[in-house]
Amino acid sequence: MFTLINGSPRNNRSNSKYFLSFIEQKLDNYNLFYINKDKFCTILDSISISDVIVFSFPLYVDSEPSSLLSFMDYVIDNNIDISNKKVYIVVNCGFLEGEQNITAIEIIKRWCYKTNTIYSGSILIGAGEIVGKKKYQLITKKALKELNIFAENVLNQKKLD
Repeated sequence: MFTLINGSPRNNRSNSKYFLSFIEQKLDNYNLFYINKDKFCTILDSISISDVIVFSFPLYVDSEPSSLLSFMDYVIDNNIDISNKKVYIVVNCGFLEGEQNITAIEIIKRWCYKTNTIYSGSILIGAGEIVGKKKYQLITKKALKELNIFAENVLNQKKLD
C-alpha cells in the first residue's frame, strides 16, 4: 500500500499533482491526499497501513510549504509511530537547476531520522512550471523520462542514492 501526499497549496491544479500522476499510473493500491484539504488523522490512518509514503511539493524559500511542515511537526509532536515506512520525495522548483531543492530534501531526511522512517530517495525537478507543457517538450523530455524511472523505483520500493 502506498500513501501519496500532495504538499502543494494549489491542490489538484498543482505541478506537484502532475508529478504524482507519474507514480499513480504505476500503482494499483494507493491513497492520495492533499495536505491543505485532508485532515492529518485521515492521512495518518492511510500511512499506518502503508509501506511507502510519497511526498510531492513545490519549493518555498528553500523549504517545504508551511502546511507540509505543520504535518511533519504534528507527527513528531504527537509521537505518532510511523516507523519503518519508506519515504520518497518529489520536489520541484521554479529555478532551472533541481539542486536548489537540496535543502528541502535535507529537512525531510532529518524528519525521517526523527520519525524512524526510511528515507528511500528523491527526484529534484528544476523549472517545474514548464515540465510537461507541450511547447517545452524538447527541453523537458529528460525530466519526464527521469520521472518515469523514479515512479518505477517507487513501485518496486527500490532505495535510491
